[in-house]
Amino acid sequence: MTTAEPEKKGQSPVEGTQEDLLLVERARQRDQQAFESLVRRYRNEVYAMCHHFVRNREEAWDLSQEVFVKAYRALDRFRGDSGFKSWLMRIAANHAKDHLKRRRLDTVAFDDSHRVDSPASSMAGPDRGMELKELGRVIDQAVQSLPKKHQTAFMLREYEGLSYQEMAGVMGCSVGTVMSRLFHARHKLQDILKRLGVTEDA
Repeated sequence: MTTAEPEKKGQSPVEGTQEDLLLVERARQRDQQAFESLVRRYRNEVYAMCHHFVRNREEAWDLSQEVFVKAYRALDRFRGDSGFKSWLMRIAANHAKDHLKRRRLDTVAFDDSHRVDSPASSMAGPDRGMELKELGRVIDQAVQSLPKKHQTAFMLREYEGLSYQEMAGVMGCSVGTVMSRLFHARHKLQDILKRLGVTEDA
């Protein structure tokens, strides 16, 4: 039996959703390879979502594993009203929030290594790399200072690249509410960065 390949660049969202549904159906029949395909396809997104809340690599990977266990056990409750990705990301967000409540953890500073390890940074000189790292740190701190609902909207859109519909599924609200939160997030972020001297008025 062939294992489905991860979504390719030329694949449309509709095709990806349809393939997800087929994989889910096979996974419900206890086809382990089908569920492993879903894990490979979305493990980075789930990790990023968990890391968004806990700000710790190892802890985020542990939570990601738990999210997929929860998702596997809940497959029979997946109704397909929204895409599998939206459903999975909602489980990830809720699980991470519950984890923080249980542990009563404060969110720690955002690990900006994802910016330093990017191709653009690695090709730049050491001075430029340090500048980019510092800029990334300032921007990430500004994002962390936003109210949680605005912060989440900004992260899902700008860092994860989710559509408004997917964001609505993850955040459990309407598309209109998503757009409103994202607008306020961007507006507040611009004000913060101006105060810090990172950006200037046009």
